[in-house]
Amino acid sequence: MVDIFKISLGGGFDDNNKKYIDTLMKLDNSKTIMLEMRGNDVRIKNVLDVTLKEKQEIEIEFSEYAQENNQRIFVDATFVGELEKGQIIQFEQSGVQIKVKSTKEDIAVTEVISGGTIMQHDKVIFPDYVSPIPFFTERDKKDILWGLAYGIHVVAAGQVKTKNDLFELKEFMASQNADKIKIFAKIENEESIANFDEILEVADGIILVKEKHNPKNLDENAIIASCKEKGKPIVMTFGGGFKKDGAKATIDEKDIQNYTNKSIDCYMLNTFLKEEDTINLITELSNMLEKHELEINKEPKEPFYKENDNFLVRDYIIYNAYRTTNEIEVKAIVSFTENGYTSARLSTLSPEVPVIAFTKVDETYRYINMLRGV
Repeated sequence: MVDIFKISLGGGFDDNNKKYIDTLMKLDNSKTIMLEMRGNDVRIKNVLDVTLKEKQEIEIEFSEYAQENNQRIFVDATFVGELEKGQIIQFEQSGVQIKVKSTKEDIAVTEVISGGTIMQHDKVIFPDYVSPIPFFTERDKKDILWGLAYGIHVVAAGQVKTKNDLFELKEFMASQNADKIKIFAKIENEESIANFDEILEVADGIILVKEKHNPKNLDENAIIASCKEKGKPIVMTFGGGFKKDGAKATIDEKDIQNYTNKSIDCYMLNTFLKEEDTINLITELSNMLEKHELEINKEPKEPFYKENDNFLVRDYIIYNAYRTTNEIEVKAIVSFTENGYTSARLSTLSPEVPVIAFTKVDETYRYINMLRGV
C-alpha cells in the first residue's frame, strides 16, 4: 500500500537506515526512497523519554551528543542560551510546550505550559524565533553523500526560506553528478510562505506540512492551486502528534475528502508510532482514499497555457490529450518522458483515465512514482 518511504536523519545516520534501504530494495525495488535533509532542524538528544507535568520547572541544555538522562532536556541547538525570556518551545510529536524563564551559557531554565512525555528524537520548534543555523549545513552535505552512496532517489529539503536555498542545494547535487535527482521543498515556516512563488519555480515538488503549529498565514488552498497551475506535484504530510485528550492523532476523514477533491499527489505519514499502529494507520488511509477517489469532482480543467505568453507546442499537446479523454472513450493516456514534465503536467489535470508513463531515466521513474494517477 506504500509507494514512497522517507528516511529521516533527525537521529543521525546509522546502520539501521542503511538496512531499511537495503531491505526495501530487496523486497520491491520499484519503491521510491526519499531522504529528508535536517538543515536547521533541532532534535531531542535524550535517549530516555522525559515526562513533564504542567508548571514544572526544567532546564533545557545544548548537547551535540546523545544523553542518558530524563531529568533535563538536551537538544542539538547551540542558541539555547541566547533565547529571550518568554520564548515558547514546542515538541512536535509529544505536543509538550515549555516557556523560557531565564538563561545561562548553554542552558535555559523553563516552565512547563502543557505537559506530556517527550520522546526520543522528537523535533523541537521555536515559534517566531529566527534560527541562526544556515539552511544548508556541512551536516546536510554529509547526509546527502551518505544517501547517494546507499541509493536514495528523491531529496526533501526542510526549512526552506528562499529560492536561493534550493539553488545552493541543486548546485551541490550537480557537483556530485546527482543533478537528475528531484528536490521537494517543505513549506513549514513564515519565510517559505512569504517566498512561496519563487520557491515553487525552482522546486520539483512541494511538501506541505499539516501540523498544529502551522503558521497563521498559511493558505493551503492557494498553495495547492499554485502547484496544480504550475504542474508541480504536492505532498501532504500528517504528523503523528497527540490530540487534546492525549490520544494519538490519526488521519481525519474530512481532510482526506477535502484533499482528494484537490488532487493531492501523495500523503505522507510522519509518525513515531509502533509498527502495528503504523500498519493500521496506512490501512485506514488507503481505505479512505479508495472511498473518496470515487467521489472526486470531475469538472473539466481549463487550458494551463496561453498562446500569446511563452506558448509551447508541448503544453498544447499535453492539454489536448487530456481534453480528448473527456470527449472520446479512451482507456488510458500513454506518455514517454525524459524528465517527468509531461507526466506531472497530465497528473495535475486529473484525467479520469490512468496515465501510463515510460522513461529510461531511473531518477525520473522514482519521481513519477509520486504523481497522482500515473
